[in-house]
Amino acid sequence: MDVEGDSEAAVGCSVTEGINLLREARKRRLEVRMLLLSAVSAPEVISQCFDEGASGYLFRKGLGTSAVSSAINSLVRGERLFPVQLLRNDFEHPPVTSPTASVLLALTQREREVLAYVAGGADNLKIAAHLQIAERTVKSHVTQLYRKLGAENRTQLALRACHLGVRPPPDL
Repeated sequence: MDVEGDSEAAVGCSVTEGINLLREARKRRLEVRMLLLSAVSAPEVISQCFDEGASGYLFRKGLGTSAVSSAINSLVRGERLFPVQLLRNDFEHPPVTSPTASVLLALTQREREVLAYVAGGADNLKIAAHLQIAERTVKSHVTQLYRKLGAENRTQLALRACHLGVRPPPDL
C-alpha cells in the first residue's frame, strides 16, 4: 500500500485512509500481509499502522525495486519489517535527558537481553532461538518489559529501548 501524508495524498492513499484499510482488513480477519511504502516518518503513525495490522513499513525515499521485492519475500516468509531508519535516527540523536541507569537497573539481565533483540526488530521466536529459551518465556519477558517501560505495543517498546541507548545484539 502506498501511503502519503494526509495533506499530500495525490498518488497513493492518505495515512488516514491507509490506517482505515488496515483496520477494516483486521476486522474482517483477512489473511493478508500489508506492506506500507511511505515518506511519513512520524513514530506515532508507524506505531498506529502496526497496531492496526501492518506487517511491514518502509520509507519510500531511495527505495529501489530490489528492496521492495526483498521486503515482499520477507513478508511471505512471515517476517515483519520495521523501518530501521527510524531507529537509526534515535541512535544518532539520543534524548538530552536520560534516566537510563535507573530504568535499566529496574530490569533483570534477561529482560535487558530480550529488550536488545526487540530493539533490533526480532520476533519472539527469533529471540527464543538466539537466547536458547522457550518462546513462552520470551513472551513473559516482553510482557514485563511493557509494564516496566510503560509501552503499549512492540513498536513503542523498540523505540523506548533506542531512547534508553539499548543497542541490538551484533548476532541479529
